[in-house]
Amino acid sequence: MTLTNFQLRPGVLAVLACASLAGAGMPAAEAKQPTAVTAAVAQRTVTIKRDTWGTPHIYANTVRGLYYGYGYSVAQDRLFQMEMARRTFTGQVAEVLGEKHVAFDRSIRANYTPASLQRQYDALGKDDKAIFEGYAAGFNAWVHEVRKNPGQWMPKQFNDLGFQPVEWTPMDVVMIFVGSMANRFSDFNTEIDNLSMLNALRAQHGDEQGMQIFNQLKWINDPNAPTTIPDGPAERKVVGPLAQADVDGEVDNRAQLAALVEPSRETLLALTRLPRGESGELLHMSPAEAKVYLAQGLERDGLTGMAGYPQASNIWIAGKNKAEDANAILLNGPQFGWFNPSYVYSVGLHGAGFDVVGNTPFAYPNLLFGHNGTVAWGSTAGFGDGVDIFQEKLNPADPTQYLFNGKYLTMSRRLEVIRVKDSTPVALEVFGTVHGLVVSSDKEKGVAYAKQRTWDGKEIASMLAWVNQMKAKNYDQWIAQAANMAITINWYYADRFGNTGYAYTGKFPQRKANHDSRLPALGTGEMEWDRVLPFSTNPQMYNPQQGWFANWNNKPAKGYPSPDMFFLSWSETDRVDYLQDQLKVGQRVSVEQMAKINEGASFVDVNARYFIPYLKEAVAGLAANDARRQAVALFDGWDQQASDLNGDGKYDSPAATVMRGWLPAMLKRTLAGDIPESYFKFYASAGYPTAGAPVGGSVNIQPGTKVLYQALRGKKAGVAQKFDFFHGQDPLDTVRAALTDTVTQLKNKYGDDMQQWLTPVASHTYLTNNFLGIPQAGNDEVLTNPVSMNRGTENDLIVFGRDGKVRSCESAPPGQSGFIAPDGTRSKHYQDQLEMFGKFGCKPTWLSARDVDSNLESKTILRY
Repeated sequence: MTLTNFQLRPGVLAVLACASLAGAGMPAAEAKQPTAVTAAVAQRTVTIKRDTWGTPHIYANTVRGLYYGYGYSVAQDRLFQMEMARRTFTGQVAEVLGEKHVAFDRSIRANYTPASLQRQYDALGKDDKAIFEGYAAGFNAWVHEVRKNPGQWMPKQFNDLGFQPVEWTPMDVVMIFVGSMANRFSDFNTEIDNLSMLNALRAQHGDEQGMQIFNQLKWINDPNAPTTIPDGPAERKVVGPLAQADVDGEVDNRAQLAALVEPSRETLLALTRLPRGESGELLHMSPAEAKVYLAQGLERDGLTGMAGYPQASNIWIAGKNKAEDANAILLNGPQFGWFNPSYVYSVGLHGAGFDVVGNTPFAYPNLLFGHNGTVAWGSTAGFGDGVDIFQEKLNPADPTQYLFNGKYLTMSRRLEVIRVKDSTPVALEVFGTVHGLVVSSDKEKGVAYAKQRTWDGKEIASMLAWVNQMKAKNYDQWIAQAANMAITINWYYADRFGNTGYAYTGKFPQRKANHDSRLPALGTGEMEWDRVLPFSTNPQMYNPQQGWFANWNNKPAKGYPSPDMFFLSWSETDRVDYLQDQLKVGQRVSVEQMAKINEGASFVDVNARYFIPYLKEAVAGLAANDARRQAVALFDGWDQQASDLNGDGKYDSPAATVMRGWLPAMLKRTLAGDIPESYFKFYASAGYPTAGAPVGGSVNIQPGTKVLYQALRGKKAGVAQKFDFFHGQDPLDTVRAALTDTVTQLKNKYGDDMQQWLTPVASHTYLTNNFLGIPQAGNDEVLTNPVSMNRGTENDLIVFGRDGKVRSCESAPPGQSGFIAPDGTRSKHYQDQLEMFGKFGCKPTWLSARDVDSNLESKTILRY
């Protein structure tokens, strides 16, 4: 059976079998010749062909022309979203939305250095600058059209909020990537919070026990954690440097800890993430109110909710040793969250050395997900530790000076002016030290905290590495660009010959031996990095013998250290286990089977597999009519899926309800008394989606759940259990006690009939604010799918057939266009992928000119 004629049952993510794709693929040798499709296009002319899903395919002879057409198309489809993204990532929101956004603008402007980015841009060659200049010029060309005819083309949201779009500069194009990629996925750091939590533990339990608990809450290395790089041979393999504490998970941090100053409450409040409301809107709160909101959100949703930190993205790839009916199959599900308009934008770029199709966040110049007919690529967040906080010792006589190598140095200083709608401008001073930007300062305690980034000054180079990898025709060309990536991302590779590859990108420091990377470093000179490690030490692999890769933001390789973030330590409990289990079976996998994995992963209870054995053991000796034993019996035959197949608005199995009730009860009985109350909120939630509350990120195994499982494992745990959270009692007694709590609660809520213990489903909500809470659509534009799915913001499936052809499809809801006309009329492609996404459908993405022309909706020719 071939790809062009097999039939998949409804609901499987693969439109590859649909009639419109039959015979549509082209031999790679023909498909990869951009000159064949652009020969008739005159110099300084751009042709934009939109396919039947509204995706623009840009044809031009020059890089500037290609990106001119790209910027023009983006502005047509997403003008309001992109205007608000530009303001979000440059800190210019208050200028159009008013005084309540001043605090937001302050936080953004204090987190990047415009002069550094300008120096990087000025150093670019002519061809690289043409990308950004062309994009901005094309974007502005459509802005001019809107200004000429606002009655037809001005997006309704601008009229509703009372301002107009502005023209872009090349640096605005840069900032879209820097603000939403580098400053989001490579900038996480909780070292100050870690220090405060450790001090609270020591105050409650004493130094020794406090440190024991801290090591069990925030470990450096769990040798049992699943990895992306598998054991066994490969054509090429690098596993990276071992963790600081590869043996017992501990670091001698006594000297470091003795010298660190306890963070003040004001410092911790200053680092609080901006609060958002139930629909994602920014709230005008005091720092104290924000802290309360944060706690409430964490207790409800865990660290993947709107109040926490979304943890994002999965991928699975089968190569020549694993794929059954193809040479290679790649399915990517980047989990940025769900928004209207979509977080990602689809496009085809053809000409000037490019011939690619795919999609990318906020219409970056670089496509993060796609293929060029010969090579396909994907990515997930890496969460590597390339950022350290340095505690600077201030001069008592002058708090703008700090001690470094025996001398007081003066901080750098720049003045920012924040324009505010209907109010006076606000001045902001941003300070820096030799380590980087100052994120907080406490004059009373005589300290400041500065953030040192390995990728500082390499943001544009990282973007261009992603641009250039789109042209790669083999693994060597692709991995050469991975080496230029300074920010921490997992990169993936597949090609038409069935080869697969993986690289853990980013720059990482070699720290001093006594530097506990979980805590702030001393900034006085004795804890400076020895060097930034070369890319040759990053985990990477080409063609593993097993023939496949699977990742869900898990550990890259054995012995690799966890990041400092308290909400992420790679553990034996990891949602990637579900993906890897589907691929570990010995037989080869088909395209249909690869697609089917996405359905299972989208609804699987990520916790159940780890705890059901303990629950069954705990009730084994109870009487058959004991309600606790009967409740656990509900797990028998449960597929561990939280789905609503009958569409009644409730999860199908009462077993899902029992697990969702027992796990929080168990966390409370196990951890609540030993973790200080102000920090238990980070460990209290099981992270399940809740009906009526939008899901802001993917569902992940929560920090407390990981700690609990390690405690239950006892001596078998990968992390040494020196502190007993059960205080000498049999752990199964606590399991039963929590189960008693759960049964009582569920009987009170649903009655005695356990078959009626059905939890209302959480819907899959597309928020109208972007991931930082800034409006990117109208309040009346919230969209939903009936049931929350733990899957990608988009899904793309790329198949390299054994016939030499490549076929691909994607689903990026709600739709390609976010345009709403002044009279309220919505684009035909506003939400035409919404229902398809909910049914695990997938639209074709066409690469060749022949396929695009066969599925043509419109054609525009521009002069630039």
